[in-house]
Amino acid sequence: MTTVLERPIVFDSLMATVAAVDDLSPHLRRVTFVAPRIAESVTAGPDQRIKVLLAPPNGTKLDLPSGPEWYAEWCAQPADERFVMRTYTVRALRPEVAELDVEFVLHGINGPASAWVSEAQLGDEVGLLLPFAVDTTSTKGLLHSGVDYVPPATSVERVLVADETALPALAGILEQLPAGVRATVFVAVPDAADIRPLQGAADVTWVTEGSLLDAVKSKTLAPDYAWVAGESSMIKAVRRHLVDVVGMPKASISFQGYWKRGEAHC
Repeated sequence: MTTVLERPIVFDSLMATVAAVDDLSPHLRRVTFVAPRIAESVTAGPDQRIKVLLAPPNGTKLDLPSGPEWYAEWCAQPADERFVMRTYTVRALRPEVAELDVEFVLHGINGPASAWVSEAQLGDEVGLLLPFAVDTTSTKGLLHSGVDYVPPATSVERVLVADETALPALAGILEQLPAGVRATVFVAVPDAADIRPLQGAADVTWVTEGSLLDAVKSKTLAPDYAWVAGESSMIKAVRRHLVDVVGMPKASISFQGYWKRGEAHC
């Protein structure tokens, strides 16, 4: 019997400083973080997930997590004593200058991260939980390393579906689209002013009114792989359509719920 060992996957926390704040559209703000250890960070794919850590609701100082039991310890704390932890996508990593970009959706102050980024200024500090070692040798390793976009090497016809929260991941995916691969893209944004060029996408449907599901239903599709990310009920409905109507095998669809309607997600 042969045992295949996966590469070790290592995430660790650090404090980072805001070095730049750029408004890309009315509802999307890019924040550039700097910290010496960012130079050692890596990514496993274009939709790499990381954690942004903010001070607890009770106003105490942010203490970075450490040790193998940090998550269990965090869960055991009273809610107002826990540091705030939210998931985002690495939009760009520049290890040579120890910089990392995260794009945040702006939707008021109804969530702690959205409230923070609405007022973010140069010199502000946050915690980041970043990957320092990933496993890119297998699908299982990639998924455990914090990515969901894992198309098979044989895929040449892809459907990509995203709302505004998944737009940064989508943009990264399209920038790395191999030659010879066709992507049919559906993107929902709050406002027409949020529409922007997407590299590598020949067929893009922007949705500012109506639903992503209706947009997907409006086209004749024959993909060999699909990636669907965004609001939880949306991804379930789109996935069901791709399986039941388009005829895709469930295993050919990668999906990730970034938030759930009715709950603060940022």
